[in-house]
Amino acid sequence: MRDLTDEIEEAQAKVAHLRIRAERPSARLEDEFALEKARNRLLTLELRNLKQGSEARGSSGQKSRMPGASRAGREGQATFKLRTKNEQMPRTARERAEAAFAAVQGNAVVKKGRV
Repeated sequence: MRDLTDEIEEAQAKVAHLRIRAERPSARLEDEFALEKARNRLLTLELRNLKQGSEARGSSGQKSRMPGASRAGREGQATFKLRTKNEQMPRTARERAEAAFAAVQGNAVVKKGRV
């Protein structure tokens, strides 16, 4: 685990160096690409570090992913509901913007139906 923290520190230093290089006025597209690549590497290492830490803490009490998988019949299938993308997000950019605006206004805006 110490090797992973060393790699994270090296990746952080590289990101800092490449950020300075990419923010210069004479920066090229390759500099920005290298910065994005270094950021992705850093995020990957940090995620791996978090996963290792959570596995070390919670390895004894693992739960199954589907709580009703062992039960027969509809009992297990009724414990979760499938959701589609349309239920989770409005369909158009305008609807998303209106929903965001309504949230900012504290839901004071009354929804208007489509004609």
